[in-house]
Amino acid sequence: MEFGPQGYVKKLDATFEQHCEGGTAAARGEVHIENPAPPAELGLGLDIALAGTASSLNGKATINGTVSCNKPVQVTVAGDVTQVKKRDLIRGSFSTSVSCTPGAPVAWTGKAVPTGSVPFQKGDVEVEGRATATDPDYSLPVTVGETVAVRLTRG
Repeated sequence: MEFGPQGYVKKLDATFEQHCEGGTAAARGEVHIENPAPPAELGLGLDIALAGTASSLNGKATINGTVSCNKPVQVTVAGDVTQVKKRDLIRGSFSTSVSCTPGAPVAWTGKAVPTGSVPFQKGDVEVEGRATATDPDYSLPVTVGETVAVRLTRG
């Protein structure tokens, strides 16, 4: 027996012998299976842009970037934004969903809402992002991540 990715059976050669209720006559046979090449596993890519904006109206940080894939899938992009300003730790999370089709990167945008009373401000933030999708051929989740420093400007 030969397996491909995710337990895909590429090749099977088996022989069998079956006896019914102790009888001497037996059924014998062989099974030979050779499947075509298995589907490729889902390839997923995440890029986070190095520039974003901090809203002076609502204090949210807008983060963006692209995702890429080798199969058509719905991708959830989520992450956390962290900033330190004047001894204040400012944190927020974002999440968005985009349809990814192979061939060209697909743009995404997420808005992180600050968890406390201090808004995101102009300057550097750390963004930890994750892109997750379910492989349509194997029904398994695939996640990739990236952590980058992003410069926020006033927006």
